[in-house]
Amino acid sequence: MTDGVFAIAMTLMVLSLDLPRLPGKTTEAELLSALRGLLLPLFKYAISFLLLGTFWVIHIRQAHHVRRVDVVYLWLGMGALLLITLVPFSTSLVGDYPDMGPAEYFFHLNILGISTLYAAQWAHATRHHRLVEPDLQPGMIEKERRLGLLIPAFAIMGLMLAAEGPFESNLLYAAVPPLAALLRRFS
Repeated sequence: MTDGVFAIAMTLMVLSLDLPRLPGKTTEAELLSALRGLLLPLFKYAISFLLLGTFWVIHIRQAHHVRRVDVVYLWLGMGALLLITLVPFSTSLVGDYPDMGPAEYFFHLNILGISTLYAAQWAHATRHHRLVEPDLQPGMIEKERRLGLLIPAFAIMGLMLAAEGPFESNLLYAAVPPLAALLRRFS
C-alpha cells in the first residue's frame, strides 16, 4: 500500500503544472515567456518530488530493520501516509500562491509533520529493540535517528525563512540528500 501512496502522490503533483492558455496564433517568444513563468512551480515540483523520494527511502530503510509491527507503529505510518497524500495539495498551493506566507507555512508544516512521524516511528520501533532485530547495533540505531531528525530541522528552518521568500525557504531541502549521504558515510 505504501509504495502505491507514494507513486500516486508523486504523479498527482505534476498535474498542478499548468501552462497558461495561449492564443491560437502563438509566437515562439510567447511560448518561451509562458514556460519561464513555470520555473518557480517546476522548482516546487522538483523539491516536492525530491522530498517524497527521500521519505520513500526512509520508509524502505526502516522497513529493512523492522521485524514485527504493533498498533502504534502502524498508526504512526498511517499518519505519515495521510500527510504524504497532502503533498500534491501543498505543492499546488505554493505554486498557485508563490508569494503568500500561509501557502509556504502550510507546505513546510506538511513536510515537518511527515518527517516528525517517520522519526517517531523509528524511535518507537527501536526503543529497547521493540520492533527491530535484537542484534541491531546501537550505533546504527543512533545514526538513523540522527538522519531522521535532518528533515524536521530543515522544515523548521524553512518555516523561519518562508517570510524571506519561497525560493530561499525551499532551496534548503535540496541539501538534504547530499547531507544525508555525508552523514551516513562519516558517522
